[in-house]
Amino acid sequence: MRGLGAILGLLFLGTGTAVAGQSPAFVVQVSPAIYAALEPALMLHPPRRPTGLDYLDPFRRRVEEVAGRDYMAGLAIAVIENGEPVFVYTSGEEAIGSGRPVTENTLFRAASVSKGMTGTLMALLEYEGRLNLLDDVPRELLPLPNGRAATAEQVLAQRTGLIPHALDRQMEAGIDLYDLRNRFRSQRTVCRPGQCYSYQNVTYASLETLGAQAAGLPFELAMRAWLFERIGMNDATIGVDDLITADSWARPHRRRDRVDGQLVAGDPESAYDTTVSAAGVNVSLSDMIAYARAHLGVSQRLPRAVLDRVHASAGDTPEQTRRLYRLSDRIESTGYALGWRTYNWNGRELLTHSGYLSGYGAQIYLEPATGFAYVGLWNADGDAPWWLFPTLMDLRTGDGPGDWLDQLDE
Repeated sequence: MRGLGAILGLLFLGTGTAVAGQSPAFVVQVSPAIYAALEPALMLHPPRRPTGLDYLDPFRRRVEEVAGRDYMAGLAIAVIENGEPVFVYTSGEEAIGSGRPVTENTLFRAASVSKGMTGTLMALLEYEGRLNLLDDVPRELLPLPNGRAATAEQVLAQRTGLIPHALDRQMEAGIDLYDLRNRFRSQRTVCRPGQCYSYQNVTYASLETLGAQAAGLPFELAMRAWLFERIGMNDATIGVDDLITADSWARPHRRRDRVDGQLVAGDPESAYDTTVSAAGVNVSLSDMIAYARAHLGVSQRLPRAVLDRVHASAGDTPEQTRRLYRLSDRIESTGYALGWRTYNWNGRELLTHSGYLSGYGAQIYLEPATGFAYVGLWNADGDAPWWLFPTLMDLRTGDGPGDWLDQLDE
């Protein structure tokens, strides 16, 4: 009879599944077949899956449907239960026609999921006594209109009072970050700092200087030393230059860039590389699993005080709740913490953030109370991948039929 550790290790064997038009997908999943094979050794009768994981089979079928769509290139998905991965799926290629499959270590652009990483870094620096997030950001870094100032906490929590997405268009037009900073004085406001939610990107750049000064390192190195290495994000990098020199990285695929009707890889460079703290991190699926487990507290890589600091909502975000109108039967309210969104999903408290850069998508959802997490990365434009999480939650909780993808196609 095998040793118990060797037997239990079989519960997480990978199984290859072919998806039409895609490279073989790799899935890690607890399956009834594996339990049946182990029955003679473990004397299990009848063979069955651990309670509560039956939703994984129908979810996998929906993931494969998404991976097989004609606008998809590569896809990487993971589900965590009780702090441990129970479903890991990769499919497609780094670039269509390259013959290089997406793996757990392929880098994608995290886009605005980067904001939560910046929030975590800043909270770690505060925990070590290197800065105080309640201090005002110096006006030379963030000169708000009418002589006002915002704290670092307010910047992280999207409560500067500026109009939404202030100066994003100018950044996209290629205006230098120093010039952008000087234009904050002339921007319109919707409230005083701290009094309302208003989503921003360019304001996050002010935190890079504060973080670098507190850590005694350039911001990119501080992110690596204080966060990536600490929690085991071994593939993660920052910026397009480090992305394209990686051993495995996913090229963006955009519907508008089709050639003779065929999907082709595009240029990964983005204007948002100017604000690396808001949108510049590159991550693999393995990184996202490590990041999720750290924020669930199961890996014990982040102090509980830091998790509490980062996860606490600074206030409601009614605009975000209205934007999620299709999910109004699921999501009762939303808020914004330090680079994380908070959702009340039918009484379940979730932490989440999504990220989009043209040709890329990224998502993370956590339910710390149960040790559940979902992470997703892909290198294509298209609506379907965004609806995998609501599908998963319906299947997992019984809140609905999990037919979001069918509704999308109607």
